[in-house]
Amino acid sequence: MPGENMDYNRTLSGPEHQQVRLPVIEELAKAGWSRDQVRWQPEWRVPKSPHDAAQREGGKSFSSWPVDLALFDDSAHVDDWQHVVVLFEFKAPELNQGISQLEIYLAREPRAKLGYWTNGLENVRVYKLPDGNFKHERNRGVPKPAEELELASDKPLTYNDLRIPQNGHLRSVFKRLLDAVVARDSRATRSEAQLNELCNLLLLKIDSDKNGQASPNEPVQFQLSGGGEAETAKKIRELFANLTKFQPEVFTDPHEVDLNLDDHSIQDVVYELSGLNLVSMRPEAISSAFQVFRRANLKAGEGQYFTPQRVIEAAVELMEIDPSDKVIDPACGTGGFLVEAYLSMVESMRVGSKMEDAAARGRALQRVYGVDKDAINVKLARALMLSLGDGGVHIHAGDSIRGDRWERDYPHLVKPLADESFTVVLTNPPFGQGLKVSSVDARRNKYTIARRGDGQYRALEIGLIFLERAHRLLVSGGRLGIILPETYFFSATYNWLPDWLDSRFILRGVVNIPMEAFQGFCRAKTNLYVFEKR
Repeated sequence: MPGENMDYNRTLSGPEHQQVRLPVIEELAKAGWSRDQVRWQPEWRVPKSPHDAAQREGGKSFSSWPVDLALFDDSAHVDDWQHVVVLFEFKAPELNQGISQLEIYLAREPRAKLGYWTNGLENVRVYKLPDGNFKHERNRGVPKPAEELELASDKPLTYNDLRIPQNGHLRSVFKRLLDAVVARDSRATRSEAQLNELCNLLLLKIDSDKNGQASPNEPVQFQLSGGGEAETAKKIRELFANLTKFQPEVFTDPHEVDLNLDDHSIQDVVYELSGLNLVSMRPEAISSAFQVFRRANLKAGEGQYFTPQRVIEAAVELMEIDPSDKVIDPACGTGGFLVEAYLSMVESMRVGSKMEDAAARGRALQRVYGVDKDAINVKLARALMLSLGDGGVHIHAGDSIRGDRWERDYPHLVKPLADESFTVVLTNPPFGQGLKVSSVDARRNKYTIARRGDGQYRALEIGLIFLERAHRLLVSGGRLGIILPETYFFSATYNWLPDWLDSRFILRGVVNIPMEAFQGFCRAKTNLYVFEKR
């Protein structure tokens, strides 16, 4: 066993080390844990408050309590707070004091699922339950590696039991699920597949929360089963299969009727999310949490770049979006512009019309549309928008550029993307020299921007094609905000572009986007261009 040659018999001050801690370490080794998964020197430190937990997550110093022993899920991740499994305490001479101390520690250590107290004569396990409560089991001995540490709550969870995450807690949970839980899955081994499966579970969780709002005293669907992880996974798979039937516009792959995660990952995700309320949070908080997934799904090779939040906020403010607008992002990614436009509408309705919050959310949701080819982007955007508002969500998977394929491949796009249906188009389309719409596709869709002087069509960068797609979508007088490389407007290669634009748009503004705004994502110098349709 790794670490056998390490000297674990060094004497520390206090009799609990010789009489309790060392025997427990031996018991853990006999149970099958590696000695390298155990940390006791120096002692593990647990944050004293949510603020301290946030400080630790940010790599800063924080106030803390020492724990006698900490057990990690893998020897490669000792010292990483995202991989703490069990906390041990030996100091309190009295059982009730030990239990109380562990409950405080478990409430501050998000990944730990079990606390264990012993004085050498008796012991107690303290399980952290999904509803935030604790369960005590006396004299069961140390846990074994194969044991399930995620126990269902004593009573089935109802919507009224769900807790609204506070102070960045949801962001931490999302990051943890992405980095520490799903990444270990034995079935979904590619990072893109893992993110897709986590999106599927998020959509299922949000659907469960929405249903729970209608019957707040009835058990919600998304929760652990009392029969263990196999039973939980079976129930969750059945719920997901039903969800794919009811939302074909999101689950566009007809073969995607099952979750491609192992039972343990499903159990872990349900354990982490089941006690949280994802539909009653402040919109700003849940939008911030979803930044974790936006960054995770970057595909720079396909021209997808992370639009910084400060750029999104400035663009929406500049477009002066109000509740009378109907907004679309035809290359919406994970919905950054759509969320900010939605929030702007909701705030305007609250202040200007003094509309109730739920009514404002529902109305704003009906006036925001998005399309993206990437199925994961669509799932994330839908999950975020569903958690923000009441009612349906108009975010669709599909190709907004190649309209000739809609009837066959994307029939759900035909009505939503009708010409002259929107007052605002706001987008950061994919762009790059290698990302072009072929001359054949340009001809089939009659994109005049790709037509040369001799009447023949040429292959053209997709970012420029989006200018004409936006023109078609907008009503007369509609506004377009689009992020494009500066080179399109200043290079001799594109000296034909001003004439094409002048007959269709009035340029209302050009906003410089500093190079550092996209640092780490995109090297091209870009600007936000604001046009009004003639």
